[in-house]
Amino acid sequence: MATLIISLWYLYDRWYTLVNFGYAILLLGLIFNFRKKDLQLFLPTFLVILIPFFIINGVLTGSFINEQVVWYNNAETMGIRVGTVPLEDSVYALTMLITVFTLMEWFEERKKRSKNKNHSSANNLLT
Repeated sequence: MATLIISLWYLYDRWYTLVNFGYAILLLGLIFNFRKKDLQLFLPTFLVILIPFFIINGVLTGSFINEQVVWYNNAETMGIRVGTVPLEDSVYALTMLITVFTLMEWFEERKKRSKNKNHSSANNLLT
């Protein structure tokens, strides 16, 4: 998280970096403080997901092919790449996937609480 904050301090004028890292800082801060269990479940899985992510995104950004399908303006990114993939893309993938994962977990917990609440109310009526 500190790396994201320091990067934003120096690269605030680069939109792709600003939006990706800004959202990541906000999201990871909220999840770390309120849903730490989700973070612990998600991060090991995300490390595995990065393998096919870099393969596919690498092909799209010019690895193994003559002409790239996706082009990034280095004036709007940090200019640091993993192969041909901008570093910001891995942060984007992290925030996109952990947003969906955390929301799914939250809705699932709400649904279970609602069922338990309704079930206990019905039991109280029967006794």
